[in-house]
Amino acid sequence: MESIQHFSLAGIDLNLLVVFDALMTEQHLTRAAEKIGLSQPATSNALARLRKLFKDDLFIKTSKGITPTPRAIALAVPIREALTQIQSVVSSQPEFDPKTSDRVFRIGMDDYTEIVFLSKLLQELSHIAPNVRVQVRSSTWQKAPKLLDADEIDLALGYFPEFSSWHQKQTLYLETFICVASAERFKKRKRLTIEEYASASHLLVSPKEDMVGMVDELLAQQGLSRIVAVSVPNFLIVPFVLVSTELVATIPSQIVATLTQTWNLYAFPLPFEMPGFSVDMLWHSKSDRDPGHTWLRELITRLCPE
Repeated sequence: MESIQHFSLAGIDLNLLVVFDALMTEQHLTRAAEKIGLSQPATSNALARLRKLFKDDLFIKTSKGITPTPRAIALAVPIREALTQIQSVVSSQPEFDPKTSDRVFRIGMDDYTEIVFLSKLLQELSHIAPNVRVQVRSSTWQKAPKLLDADEIDLALGYFPEFSSWHQKQTLYLETFICVASAERFKKRKRLTIEEYASASHLLVSPKEDMVGMVDELLAQQGLSRIVAVSVPNFLIVPFVLVSTELVATIPSQIVATLTQTWNLYAFPLPFEMPGFSVDMLWHSKSDRDPGHTWLRELITRLCPE
């Protein structure tokens, strides 16, 4: 394919083309100046610069005003078309119609947000935006800002304690922790005392892949400890383990709410206070006014738990 020749516009004032178009339309210096909101001297100065740019007189004085030269006549249509196209580009507002769009939205998610949001998001899209598609990228609070800066995702969902000034963050809701275990083995027990909780065998979800979590620190403050029978790096395996064992897991409430819809699990409150965390949406400021991006952010916000 033949390459396009590029040239510098640094020495060209595009406003001169507006003056040219007005002079061509009015064929009178004063009327042209009034039409574009310039003084007559400023318009005369612009005409002088046009003559220098095109190396032609362009317009000749007559008793009735000015008349275009053959060079000006040849330039009139291309300049008018160029101005019309520029005006169209500048004044046009991008639109997004979810009913017809086939846009692919790239969303950074961790396992928590995949479980809580993805199914609900896809169900909603199937009704209101049937051709819109979603590409999920594995993300953490450390990776998400980098993926946004590299334009590898459109937005990210999760917990974001750190991000840059050119990123935008919206807190969607505040999450809390509760206990969950096999309904078959624990449903008769509406709650556990802190001593019963500490004496149970536990499943720990540890992204750091260790055997100690925040719960252990909180129990230690009360002179207690627990047995972590198994540690897993994410939430996806949790229901498979719990339904077939007597283990107890302490996990976010929205994860539990989602899992108990499908799995025979039972939820009960923690016997002590435990800090929660915010669930956030993060995106790059450059996407702030993108109509499609705005629509997606509003949709995700509506899907959040109350």
